[in-house]
Amino acid sequence: MIPQYNEMYNEVLQVLNKHHQLRVRDMVDEVSDVLHLTEDERNQKMENSHKTVIYHRLGWTKTYLTKAGLIRSVERGVYQITPQGENILSSHIHVDDDYLMRYEEVRQFVNRHNEQPENQTKPKESTPLENIDQSIKMISSRVSDELLDMIISKDPAFFEKLVLDLLDKMGYAYDKESIISTDYSGDEGIDGIINEDQFGFNSIYIQAKKWNRSSVGRPEIQKFLGAVAGQGGTKGLFITTSTFTREAIDYAKKQLQVKLILIDGKMLTDLMIKYNLGVSVVQTYEIKQLDLDYFDSELV
Repeated sequence: MIPQYNEMYNEVLQVLNKHHQLRVRDMVDEVSDVLHLTEDERNQKMENSHKTVIYHRLGWTKTYLTKAGLIRSVERGVYQITPQGENILSSHIHVDDDYLMRYEEVRQFVNRHNEQPENQTKPKESTPLENIDQSIKMISSRVSDELLDMIISKDPAFFEKLVLDLLDKMGYAYDKESIISTDYSGDEGIDGIINEDQFGFNSIYIQAKKWNRSSVGRPEIQKFLGAVAGQGGTKGLFITTSTFTREAIDYAKKQLQVKLILIDGKMLTDLMIKYNLGVSVVQTYEIKQLDLDYFDSELV
């Protein structure tokens, strides 16, 4: 029998400890060997999907181990164990969901979708539709995190193009020629301009800041405001992979001459998922119910 994703934490740590690093496909093979899975179990497919069950479940296993900092991605699709993960193995600790909840990032990831009050100890009785909704939220959250990691791994020029592509997908540009990338020196902090009409009467000035850790503060927003005002603009959009400080958010809200909108990394990836940029649909489900109108209709 193929274990559930939360029953393979130690096995993943073991195979990554044995090898310097592994691609996901090789990790699946190694863990399958450790678990002594039969050929049928290794090839068992998800319903309505080309992915195998073991591949799908191990995807969630590595998500939680990555959140806990026990493994890490060293490049696209390649993982290795961390010193913290090695300590877990050498201490012969059995890793399960309860153990992983001691890590702050794991708790945040789980609680992001948990609408149950923290002081409520008894599990909430959920309907099947509620369970589906909860699962979709968790899947979207994982995709959001993966998107942000991928964006951060790219160079600033790619990020600037991504931002312009997103605004085009959202319908802000009049046409393709209305999207202008200011990829030259002396752009005064403006990375792109989108004209909302044919003549350019209404333009959005954009700055795309690819930061990893630190938050964007008020000084950066002030510089951008000055750049937009210097162009005679009245609309500014500041997008970052990071977050904004409270001072930066409050400052942007107080501006009257120039309307400033701030988009952080979480909002950015949510918009990318909503408008299908950098993501693809894997499966679609139809949920059906009884059509009472059909049965209530009278024969003519």
